[in-house]
Amino acid sequence: MKNIFCGLEASIKKCVILMAGVLFMAVFISQAIAADFQIQPMTMELSSRVKSGVFSVINTGGEKIDFQVSAKEWNQDEKGKDVYADTKELVFFPKVMSVEPNSQRAIRIGLRTPPSAKEKTYRLFVQEIPTPKKMTDADAPKNIKAGVTIAFRFSMPIFVKPLKPQESYVIDKIEMSNGAVKAVLKNTGNAHVKLRAVKFSGKAADGKELFSKEVAGWYILNGLSIPYEAAVPKDICEKLATIDVDSRTESGAVNGNLNVQKSMCAQ
Repeated sequence: MKNIFCGLEASIKKCVILMAGVLFMAVFISQAIAADFQIQPMTMELSSRVKSGVFSVINTGGEKIDFQVSAKEWNQDEKGKDVYADTKELVFFPKVMSVEPNSQRAIRIGLRTPPSAKEKTYRLFVQEIPTPKKMTDADAPKNIKAGVTIAFRFSMPIFVKPLKPQESYVIDKIEMSNGAVKAVLKNTGNAHVKLRAVKFSGKAADGKELFSKEVAGWYILNGLSIPYEAAVPKDICEKLATIDVDSRTESGAVNGNLNVQKSMCAQ
């Protein structure tokens, strides 16, 4: 029996639809997708005043679900990919638990170390422990003996706010080569920034927009930089004079632009 884990931050049902579509093209799924569950809240902020918190795991299905809980320090590499490491700076309980149908249980979180001058970031992982189910003759065609058990995993950010939070970011660099434009966004504050989107708009010399591409935003942790890129079709690129970059958070926007040379377009 093979397990497939699906990390979520939004709705579990969206993931169910995506995974089901992929799996049905490759294998026969032994049973209906695992019972639904939810985590509330989806993020947590701790500080010098709020040193503990609670996540609620809610079983909305008709069967008991078992879970394994873990916590990791959360960082990002130079490409914006999430990186995790073991940590002893958080205390949480329980590490393994069961939630009965239409019930909920609490996961309690606490700080072992006090907040500092820079925000500390962690993630709490709540992972379903799959329970294999027997396949009946009615469930599967003849000669099919194995199925797939899908196990879901939620990953909740935990932010430990700095003593004096300062949220700010800049477009550190905009460059273009081989028809690909890249904007490097740098977090210049001491707390995380969550971008809603980064939009690239290519314009001709007369100001007419010839190209537009919006890239979904994500977290930029304190002190880090993340590149956002968009490919520009060659036939359009050669007609462009500028590319504007518009990055937005819930509270505001930061803009920049690049003068386009034909040598920057794909050869």
